[in-house]
Amino acid sequence: MVMAFPNETRSVTLARRAVSEQIRGLGLPSLVPSAELVVTELVANAVLHTNGPVEVQLQRLEHGVRISVADSNPALPVVPAASASSMTGRGLLLVRRVAARLGFDARREGKVVWAELRIERLPGDSGIDELVEAWADDLNNSTSPHAVHHIELGDVPTDLLLDAKAHVDNLVREFVLAASGAEEGSTAAVPAHLVDLIGAVVTRFSGPRLAIKRQALEAARRGLTHVRLSLDLGPDAIEAGEAYLKALDEADGYCRAARLLTLETPPKHRVFRHWYVGQIIEQLRRAEAGLSLTSPQSFEERLLQEIDTVAGAWATADRAARLYTVASALAGALTPEAVAEAVLTEGVAALRASGGALLLPPASDRWIGSDRWAGSDRWAGSDRWTVSGTVGYGPQLVAKLRAERADAELPAARALRTGEAVWMESREERDAQFPELAALEGATVSMCAVPLRIGARVVGAIRFSFSEPRLFDDDERRFVLALAAQAGQALDRTQLYRDQTRLYERLRRSLLPPELPGIPGIDVAAVYHPLGTGIEVGGDFYDVWSLGGDRWALALGEVCGTGPEAAGLGVFVRYTLRGIATSDIDHQTLLTRLNDVLLAAGTDNREQFCTVIFATAAPSWGGWKLRLTTGGHPEPLLQRRDGTVTIVPTGSSLLGVFPDLSVVSREIEMMAGERILLYTDGASEARRSGQMLGTEGLADAFTTAPRDAQSAARAIEAAVVEHSGGSLHDDMALLVVQIS
Repeated sequence: MVMAFPNETRSVTLARRAVSEQIRGLGLPSLVPSAELVVTELVANAVLHTNGPVEVQLQRLEHGVRISVADSNPALPVVPAASASSMTGRGLLLVRRVAARLGFDARREGKVVWAELRIERLPGDSGIDELVEAWADDLNNSTSPHAVHHIELGDVPTDLLLDAKAHVDNLVREFVLAASGAEEGSTAAVPAHLVDLIGAVVTRFSGPRLAIKRQALEAARRGLTHVRLSLDLGPDAIEAGEAYLKALDEADGYCRAARLLTLETPPKHRVFRHWYVGQIIEQLRRAEAGLSLTSPQSFEERLLQEIDTVAGAWATADRAARLYTVASALAGALTPEAVAEAVLTEGVAALRASGGALLLPPASDRWIGSDRWAGSDRWAGSDRWTVSGTVGYGPQLVAKLRAERADAELPAARALRTGEAVWMESREERDAQFPELAALEGATVSMCAVPLRIGARVVGAIRFSFSEPRLFDDDERRFVLALAAQAGQALDRTQLYRDQTRLYERLRRSLLPPELPGIPGIDVAAVYHPLGTGIEVGGDFYDVWSLGGDRWALALGEVCGTGPEAAGLGVFVRYTLRGIATSDIDHQTLLTRLNDVLLAAGTDNREQFCTVIFATAAPSWGGWKLRLTTGGHPEPLLQRRDGTVTIVPTGSSLLGVFPDLSVVSREIEMMAGERILLYTDGASEARRSGQMLGTEGLADAFTTAPRDAQSAARAIEAAVVEHSGGSLHDDMALLVVQIS
């Protein structure tokens, strides 16, 4: 019986099912597995290598069946050379293993590939090599409606040719099998666009592809290391070759994205593919235009050309990688010296310069303040530039650079004054434009000096020296200008950092009293530790002041948030407390008034609330009496003379949130040798890997701390910082009060 199928990947599934059902109907179920393998391989090959319909014929034999697959392509299925990387052609070898006989028959248009399966399988009597030798390669002898042109491509390494063709075949075969599995429902659907791509690879350039493969296989069988490629092709191969290259390059994207088992085309295969297809297209176009065929570019010449391209790409990639390294280093650069180190190290290495330097205008401390220089020549003759950093320059040259006047006729000084880059490429240019440079650094022949800009402002310059003549190409100039742009931005950030540090330092000083007053009979010490790297500022504060006579006030608090706004609110709360507190005011009234002030100061967009612990201290018989009141603040820790540490309960509500305030006060008597620790939650909530220090950890640090107040405060601070890994996530204030 004969069954016809369209030239589609789903034909593999349809043919396999149909043959399997027919063989079962013949009462030969034991042959079904072998038959399914045979029909899958033969129909898949037919679909891969032809445009026309595929016919499958099943014949009953005396001891089995014959499966025949006919298609319109006269080319013999290619038998692969032995290769660990090739997945294609092996199906034909599998068919040979399970079939008693395997053969090929030519017909008027196309061919028939058949395999006989027997119930008791006998060794096949048709060897693959015999079949190949018996089959004439009709590809180059086939008729064509167009003129056929003979093209010689020259010698190509046999192994490379076989590997390259096997890789393409692997890709094609995987797509066909995936499409077949999708039709059967056993694999995911293959995008229609991808099916079209493979169709372009399989059918539109199949003639040249198979002809080259056969020549490679023949060379391999003869043990030849190189193949002299020659083809007879018509003009239709021009468009087919272009479509073939485009399809394979696009299919590589699927491989690169790991959407396929087949790996992306190796670079050497891609070079070979573009070379041979490109030469075919070029030669055919000349032939069609009536021009004589020229000697094609050899594969070795293309490889040398590719090496030059790759070398240029490496240089570009190296510079891009160095720019990335510079950007990463500059992200954490907080000083001009750190900026110079990052930029110059990578710049000197990438340009292969003998040295480099980063220079700032004179009196940079004044310049980078509010009165920023914008490029005008305003220097006095005695002014000197600032050398922020150098790489590759010896001590003597660095000393000379620091001693040079900023108005000297030197490349970097000119770049600073004019805001224009200087490219000096030879000794002649050096002596003509910068006669002073020879005395400064006689070994330098070439140099570039580029201004560092922030908008219209010039904030510095970088210079690179070369001991040989140097022609700066466009890529090198772009690289240096990119370095300069990054350095300029980084320098601007360093100034912002410096300005921010100064601002935060002023805010921090306003949060805290210049120094704590001396209280007869009480040793008081305080510590403030900022969050993060130390330049940030939060709203933690402490204060100690006299209420008149022998009564004293102590306060410690924390406002919500961090940054300048939090610091400002902390200052506001601290001075409000001082203004409200009097010698005769009770604690309930004091915190109520502070709460009212905070509620009145709040806005619709920003709440202003805080926590506070307020204490008053007065002498009593044999010691001191402390009255403690808190507004939502962590409860203090009290250490008695026997060393035990307990929590002083003072629960109450936040200040600045609700009009009705809950206030709880506690009065304690403290004797000589006893002490109390007031702290903000930055201490108790310090954490590492999610584990907080907690009140217990803070109590342990308090218990083992030295007996004088200042040493105790520092020891507790150190314990908190150590627990948090060296950098706090919130600011912290501590106040240790010890009875003498």
